[in-house]
Amino acid sequence: MNFDLFLSGLFSRRRLQHLVLAFSLVVAFLSIHLLGEAPLSNPSPEGTIRVLILSGQGRHDWRATTPFLQRILAARGLFDVKVNETPTGLTAETLAPFDVLVDDYEGPSWGRTAERAVEGFVRSGKGLVVSHGALASFDNSEASSANGKVAASRESVWPAFAQMTKGHWVATPADGLPASNSFFDVRITIPAHPIVQGLQSGFSTADRIRRAQSFLPGIEVLATAQAHPGNASEVKDEPVLFVSSYGRGRVFCTALGHDLASMNENPFITAFTQGTEWAATGKVTLSPEWRLRQPENNAVRALLVTGGHEHESAFYSLFEGYHDLDWVPVETSQMAFEQDLRKKYDLLILYDFTRDLDEKRRANLRDFVESGKGVVVLHHAILSYQKWPWWYEEVVGGRYLLDAEGDRPASRARGGQELFLTPEGAHPITAGIGPFHVWDEPYKGMWISPSIKPILTTDCPSSDHAVAWISPYPKSRVVYIQLGHGHTLFYHPSYRALVHNAILWAAGRTPP
Repeated sequence: MNFDLFLSGLFSRRRLQHLVLAFSLVVAFLSIHLLGEAPLSNPSPEGTIRVLILSGQGRHDWRATTPFLQRILAARGLFDVKVNETPTGLTAETLAPFDVLVDDYEGPSWGRTAERAVEGFVRSGKGLVVSHGALASFDNSEASSANGKVAASRESVWPAFAQMTKGHWVATPADGLPASNSFFDVRITIPAHPIVQGLQSGFSTADRIRRAQSFLPGIEVLATAQAHPGNASEVKDEPVLFVSSYGRGRVFCTALGHDLASMNENPFITAFTQGTEWAATGKVTLSPEWRLRQPENNAVRALLVTGGHEHESAFYSLFEGYHDLDWVPVETSQMAFEQDLRKKYDLLILYDFTRDLDEKRRANLRDFVESGKGVVVLHHAILSYQKWPWWYEEVVGGRYLLDAEGDRPASRARGGQELFLTPEGAHPITAGIGPFHVWDEPYKGMWISPSIKPILTTDCPSSDHAVAWISPYPKSRVVYIQLGHGHTLFYHPSYRALVHNAILWAAGRTPP
């Protein structure tokens, strides 16, 4: 008996989608719930360094810094990174699969069970990396002050943490934290140490560090900075990169990286990623020449055209972080098609609304498409060039009708709609992307060429059935994706994969 036909006789298509979604959520919940009670599995390839980032609280912006730390480690290709936002539940058993902990937590005590687990983890010969924000962790000064008592030091709050790091911010420094980031010079003090290999002996950065750090014997300072330059008598070199040992384990601390702006500095990325490898293994094999978001030499060269329609700034995040894509944004199609683009770009990404183009710009756009270069048209860009039949009939294969035409009513857009999306047939753009569920602004009642090849469909009553398709145009690879109004899509992994795959395919590359 055909099982799919049997199910379709019991449930509607949408009902089946709801059931699949509900089942997936249950499985995800059980996986997360059991994670705190059993050790994590270790599916990582041999040689991969397994990292657990501890986060979830603090006066620093951990909701931004923790994902960034996870991202730059994962991008190096050496690390398998997990995040724990409730360190109070840590046990020796849950830490056992990992090689190094990254502490990005700034808050009160985790409790003795979790603290003993971390102490044993490092003492056994594994690694600990402590971020800028975490150097101010385990501060009970507010509770002490409320009782009218002198604030306890971190040594008395969690003595082993102070012994591991050998350095931390003073709980309530006399000069506090500077009001804003400032430029200062960083001086490498031990150039031969693996963590700072590839860094210049002195470099400048924009960051924010506090004065009056407290240190214990056994610290090894790799780099210093003058945190608060002022009168000559007040200038003091503050350690900003330092290491120590605890038992058989290695500890690396960075006072650099107050916020995302300072974390984007290449010296911070180099020191942090190399410091994490060193803490885990005692050596550094990573290349210091690596740069975050640096496109490969053969990356797709794309021109991104916007303008003529409001959109969220989060839209640009769709194209960030890919080594196989090098893109340039331009605000209007008038600027974009001012010149011949065939030698400069491999692909056009259109997210604009342009009423019309003059003959010169039409010719440049047509020359680009007819030369075999790719085009990806996103969301409202299908409103463009309403009076250019070659464009909407042959190239895009569809048009949003701004006004009624004869017996055909104008197309409609309706925001905040629930869409269940299903890949149609087999195509490289949707390979690996299963059905997914989003909320977006769909279009209804568009003119769509009967010659298109749908690759993504929906049964949402507020949308046309085909929401992504391959154009019938024979001279170029053209893709239209109707979705893409707001951030609910821009951050959705399935939509991101759909757009990225479309870019690669339209440019003649093989999607991953």
